[in-house]
Amino acid sequence: MTKICALLVAGGLAVAGCEGGNGLEKPTVPEGKFPSTGNGLPVLLTGKKLGKFEPDEGKIAGTLVRRGPCLHLGFNPDEAVIVWEEGTTISAADERGLTIVLPSGLRIAEGDVLRGRSGNLPSNRPIAAFTNEAVPDECATGAAVQIDSVEVVKTVRKVDLSGREPPPPPPPPAPSFLDTVKNHDPSGGTVEGGIRGVDDPREAVFIHLLSEIRGEQGHRNAPVCLREVDDRLFASLSQRFDQLYRAGECRWSDGGVVIRRSEKGAVFVSANLDCNGKDRCVAEGARVYGNVGGEGQGYDLRPVEGGWEISTMGVSWMS
Repeated sequence: MTKICALLVAGGLAVAGCEGGNGLEKPTVPEGKFPSTGNGLPVLLTGKKLGKFEPDEGKIAGTLVRRGPCLHLGFNPDEAVIVWEEGTTISAADERGLTIVLPSGLRIAEGDVLRGRSGNLPSNRPIAAFTNEAVPDECATGAAVQIDSVEVVKTVRKVDLSGREPPPPPPPPAPSFLDTVKNHDPSGGTVEGGIRGVDDPREAVFIHLLSEIRGEQGHRNAPVCLREVDDRLFASLSQRFDQLYRAGECRWSDGGVVIRRSEKGAVFVSANLDCNGKDRCVAEGARVYGNVGGEGQGYDLRPVEGGWEISTMGVSWMS
């Protein structure tokens, strides 16, 4: 049964009241992008000792590639997050760039083709159950492969550019969806609702999205996989709604989203914000059911007494 704390609808305005929040004060508008987007070295995942757990041994070969914050083994037509043997380290000081250093001393650079003994980790358990490190959500929803006894089959050589004309500068990056929302005229927006008793604007967006999903025919009891939520936010949302999971408890399966342990169909839900520290946040609220089943909406958030007012911005995407 869905738990929604005192959700009322009056004149098109959704008001969610629960314990907590700031009473009748306006919440403080933070400054920055949320969740924060870290840069630098990717996370290196290493396998922890799991007693009787033994992967199905076999040989696997592929190319070392970086995808966001994690390292993948690319092998046509698939890729899998790599879980390395304990003692593996990462270095950015190598002349070939980002390099993995194995306990044996072998160095593997991005683009190298490698081969090793491997085993696919069980898909019905989160990848983090088998790693010493926390697994970023961007890497936690696909397949993973444990690999050791590695050898390099093909090495990518560093290209000597001395004496050559420098390449032309790359074109400026295309604006992100959140940037598009931020630069869109908010005057034509439509008030969607007001979330009361909540200080965190990102939590307010999640509440709005989850209330919409739970109000839809066919999705009222659908499992929801929340992206990039910390323990506090997950606990708070779980008090309001049933059937919530962390992203790592879910995975992609044949183009759709499922709960790992049950294979039941689910939906990824995310909320990305950019706040000015004064009087406004813009947000992208998205839900994804599969490769060809997703949609995102741009929102404008303003602090009001006791919470947030949410308006659409007339900017959206669909797949």
